[in-house]
Amino acid sequence: MHTLSILAAGGGGDLIVGILIGGCLGVLIGPAFRAWQIRREWIDASREAGLTDQLLERIERDAEPDVWPLSELDDVSERTWRTRR
Repeated sequence: MHTLSILAAGGGGDLIVGILIGGCLGVLIGPAFRAWQIRREWIDASREAGLTDQLLERIERDAEPDVWPLSELDDVSERTWRTRR
């Protein structure tokens, strides 16, 4: 009963053929599209993880204390600015 009303509304079998072709293409293309999206997200996440690693390395490098030779620390008066004469 419902099939006849679909055929009557479509004017023939063109509607049914279009639905069948669309369904088959959706079944074939759907998994490939999802796999492409997953791969793209994985690449973006890998790039962001690499940027985070670089940032953490820079933070660790900056957090390390600077070690000066003792000869530079001995004469502090030459490195400071005079405020009064």
